[in-house]
Amino acid sequence: MNSEQDRTANASSHPHISTGLPQPPDLVESEIIIQTKGLNKYFGDKHVLKDINFAVRKQEVVALIGPSGSGKSTLIRCLNALEQASSGEIYIQGQKLDPYLPVKQLIPIRRELGMVFQNFNLFPHMTVLQNVIEAPLLVRKIPRDQAVALGEKLLAKVGLSEKRDVYPSRLSGGQKQRVAIARALAMQPRALLFDEPTSALDPELVGEVLKVMKDLAYEGSTMVVVTHEMQFARDVSDRVVFMSDGMIVEEGDPEELFKQPKNKRTQLFLERILSVLP
Repeated sequence: MNSEQDRTANASSHPHISTGLPQPPDLVESEIIIQTKGLNKYFGDKHVLKDINFAVRKQEVVALIGPSGSGKSTLIRCLNALEQASSGEIYIQGQKLDPYLPVKQLIPIRRELGMVFQNFNLFPHMTVLQNVIEAPLLVRKIPRDQAVALGEKLLAKVGLSEKRDVYPSRLSGGQKQRVAIARALAMQPRALLFDEPTSALDPELVGEVLKVMKDLAYEGSTMVVVTHEMQFARDVSDRVVFMSDGMIVEEGDPEELFKQPKNKRTQLFLERILSVLP
C-alpha cells in the first residue's frame, strides 16, 4: 500500500489497520499476544534494554525503529528466549516466559512466535519444501501428508511453488527470505517476529520480501518488525515504536509519529532519514 487512501480502503476488511483515527481504549486483556513488564537486559556491564514495558495486541503490526545499537533486535530475541532477560517479565498469550524453564516446557510457549532472521538460517542440505515442513513434523507432530499440503500452500502464498524441490544454494537472497517466512508461518504461530528481514538483501530484492510482509499484515497477521525500511513502517504498521539507548522513547500512530514526533531524539533520528521517503 502506497497511500493513506489505500490503508483506509483496507480498514473495512482489516479493522486493526490504522486509519489515522484513535484506537479504541477498551481492548481486553485476552487480545494481548505479547507483553513485557520492566524488561532489562545486560551484556556484561552494558545495559542494552532498560525497563521495557511493551505490548502487542492481536492483529496489530508494530514496527520497531531507531538507530543501530538501540536494543531493537535484543528486545525481540528476548521475546522468544533466544536471549535471556536479566530482569523483568515476558508474557506470551498470558503465559509467563521463563527462560530458565527446561526446554520441554519452553517449547510450547516459544512456538507461538514465528521468527524471521536477517540471514535466513535455512538448512542447506534440505530442499525448500523440507525446510518449511521440518518444524511442523518434529515439533507439532503434524502427519507428513498434512505438513506437505501446508508447506505447498505456504510456498504458493510467498510465490515460490516452483522452487519446492530446489536447495537453498540455488535461490536468491529474496527467495531465501521468502522461504524463511513460509517456514515461520508453517508453525501456525500467534505472532511473527521479524529481525531486520531485508537488511541482508541486495536493494533490488527488498521489494519482493516487503510485498509478502504487506500481504500478511493486511490479512490480519500479528507482527513485530525490527526495520530500517521507513516507508514500510509508515505505510503498513498500526503502531511505530522508536527506541534509542535501550529505551522506548516514543510510540504512536505512524502518520503522527513521522509527521509530528514529540521527543527530540525521535525528531533528530527522523530528520536524518525522512529525505529518502517519497
